Amino acid sequence: MVNRPPEILEIKSDISELKKVEYFLDDIFTRYNLSKKHFNKLYLCVSEAVINAVKHGNKNDLSKTVTVKISCLGNELSVLIEDEGEGFERSEIQNPTVEENIRKESGRGIFIIKTITENIEFNEKGNSIQFKINCSE
Repeated sequence: MVNRPPEILEIKSDISELKKVEYFLDDIFTRYNLSKKHFNKLYLCVSEAVINAVKHGNKNDLSKTVTVKISCLGNELSVLIEDEGEGFERSEIQNPTVEENIRKESGRGIFIIKTITENIEFNEKGNSIQFKINCSE
Protein backbone atom coordinates (compact mmCIF):
# COMPACT_ATOMS: atom_id res chain seq x y z
CA MET A 1 0.00 0.00 0.00
CA VAL A 2 1.48 3.33 -1.08
CA ASN A 3 1.04 6.37 1.12
CA ARG A 4 1.19 9.48 -1.06
CA PRO A 5 1.60 13.10 0.06
CA PRO A 6 -1.68 15.01 0.34
CA GLU A 7 -3.08 16.89 -2.65
CA ILE A 8 -4.29 20.40 -1.78
CA LEU A 9 -6.57 22.78 -3.65
CA GLU A 10 -7.48 26.23 -2.40
CA ILE A 11 -10.42 28.03 -4.01
CA LYS A 12 -12.25 31.34 -3.62
CA SER A 13 -15.60 31.33 -1.83
CA ASP A 14 -17.55 31.24 -5.07
CA ILE A 15 -19.75 28.38 -6.27
CA SER A 16 -18.30 28.83 -9.77
CA GLU A 17 -15.05 27.41 -8.35
CA LEU A 18 -16.68 23.94 -8.24
CA LYS A 19 -15.33 23.33 -11.76
CA LYS A 20 -11.80 23.57 -10.35
CA VAL A 21 -12.76 21.02 -7.68
CA GLU A 22 -14.04 18.64 -10.35
CA TYR A 23 -10.80 18.93 -12.37
CA PHE A 24 -8.76 18.49 -9.18
CA LEU A 25 -10.57 15.25 -8.28
CA ASP A 26 -10.43 13.95 -11.85
CA ASP A 27 -6.68 14.55 -11.89
CA ILE A 28 -6.24 12.60 -8.64
CA PHE A 29 -8.24 9.66 -10.02
CA THR A 30 -6.15 9.65 -13.21
CA ARG A 31 -2.73 10.00 -11.58
CA TYR A 32 -3.42 7.39 -8.90
CA ASN A 33 -5.21 5.03 -11.27
CA LEU A 34 -8.36 4.86 -9.14
CA SER A 35 -11.50 3.22 -10.47
CA LYS A 36 -13.70 5.89 -12.10
CA LYS A 37 -16.81 4.13 -10.83
CA HIS A 38 -16.18 5.83 -7.46
CA PHE A 39 -15.70 9.31 -8.92
CA ASN A 40 -19.34 10.41 -8.78
CA LYS A 41 -19.83 9.56 -5.11
CA LEU A 42 -16.60 11.34 -4.21
CA TYR A 43 -17.52 14.39 -6.28
CA LEU A 44 -21.02 14.48 -4.77
CA CYS A 45 -19.66 14.46 -1.21
CA VAL A 46 -16.85 16.93 -1.87
CA SER A 47 -19.11 19.32 -3.77
CA GLU A 48 -21.74 19.22 -1.00
CA ALA A 49 -19.06 20.02 1.59
CA VAL A 50 -17.54 22.78 -0.56
CA ILE A 51 -20.95 24.36 -1.18
CA ASN A 52 -21.60 24.33 2.58
CA ALA A 53 -18.18 25.89 3.19
CA VAL A 54 -18.77 28.64 0.62
CA LYS A 55 -22.38 29.46 1.53
CA HIS A 56 -22.64 28.77 5.24
CA GLY A 57 -19.02 28.89 6.41
CA ASN A 58 -17.55 31.78 4.46
CA LYS A 59 -20.94 33.37 3.66
CA ASN A 60 -19.92 33.85 -0.02
CA ASP A 61 -17.15 36.23 1.09
CA LEU A 62 -14.73 36.31 -1.86
CA SER A 63 -11.88 37.39 0.41
CA LYS A 64 -12.08 33.99 2.15
CA THR A 65 -10.97 30.64 0.80
CA VAL A 66 -11.99 27.00 1.03
CA THR A 67 -9.28 24.36 1.21
CA VAL A 68 -9.75 20.84 -0.14
CA LYS A 69 -7.10 18.37 1.00
CA ILE A 70 -7.07 14.77 -0.20
CA SER A 71 -4.75 12.06 1.04
CA CYS A 72 -4.57 8.75 -0.78
CA LEU A 73 -3.58 5.57 1.02
CA GLY A 74 -3.92 2.69 -1.40
CA ASN A 75 -7.51 2.81 -2.61
CA GLU A 76 -8.82 4.88 0.31
CA LEU A 77 -9.18 8.63 0.02
CA SER A 78 -9.21 10.82 3.09
CA VAL A 79 -10.87 14.17 2.39
CA LEU A 80 -10.62 17.33 4.48
CA ILE A 81 -12.56 20.47 3.57
CA GLU A 82 -12.03 23.61 5.61
CA ASP A 83 -13.37 27.15 5.39
CA GLU A 84 -12.43 30.38 7.13
CA GLY A 85 -15.83 30.91 8.72
CA GLU A 86 -16.97 30.96 12.33
CA GLY A 87 -17.99 27.30 12.27
CA PHE A 88 -21.29 25.76 13.30
CA GLU A 89 -22.74 23.70 16.11
CA ARG A 90 -23.20 20.07 15.05
CA SER A 91 -26.21 19.70 17.33
CA GLU A 92 -28.06 22.20 15.14
CA ILE A 93 -27.96 19.93 12.09
CA GLN A 94 -31.50 18.83 11.39
CA ASN A 95 -32.48 15.43 10.03
CA PRO A 96 -33.76 16.00 6.46
CA THR A 97 -35.73 12.73 6.52
CA VAL A 98 -38.19 13.73 9.26
CA GLU A 99 -41.59 15.02 8.20
CA GLU A 100 -41.10 18.68 9.11
CA ASN A 101 -37.87 18.86 7.07
CA ILE A 102 -38.72 16.62 4.12
CA ARG A 103 -39.86 19.48 1.85
CA LYS A 104 -37.07 21.90 2.70
CA GLU A 105 -34.84 22.72 -0.25
CA SER A 106 -31.63 22.73 1.77
CA GLY A 107 -30.13 20.85 4.67
CA ARG A 108 -29.28 17.57 2.97
CA GLY A 109 -25.54 17.95 2.30
CA ILE A 110 -24.18 16.59 5.56
CA PHE A 111 -26.81 13.82 5.56
CA ILE A 112 -25.67 12.77 2.06
CA ILE A 113 -22.02 12.81 3.09
CA LYS A 114 -22.75 10.74 6.22
CA THR A 115 -24.70 8.22 4.15
CA ILE A 116 -22.01 7.71 1.48
CA THR A 117 -18.73 8.05 3.37
CA GLU A 118 -16.96 6.53 6.34
CA ASN A 119 -15.43 8.08 9.47
CA ILE A 120 -17.02 11.53 9.14
CA GLU A 121 -15.57 14.02 11.62
CA PHE A 122 -15.86 17.74 12.30
CA ASN A 123 -13.29 19.84 14.07
CA GLU A 124 -14.27 21.45 17.37
CA LYS A 125 -14.80 24.89 15.83
CA GLY A 126 -17.09 23.42 13.17
CA ASN A 127 -15.34 24.90 10.14
CA SER A 128 -13.90 21.68 8.74
CA ILE A 129 -15.22 18.28 7.79
CA GLN A 130 -13.19 15.15 7.22
CA PHE A 131 -14.33 11.84 5.78
CA LYS A 132 -13.02 8.76 3.98
CA ILE A 133 -14.13 7.02 0.82
CA ASN A 134 -13.00 3.56 -0.21
CA CYS A 135 -12.23 3.44 -3.95
CA SER A 136 -11.36 -0.22 -4.28
CA GLU A 137 -13.11 -2.39 -6.81
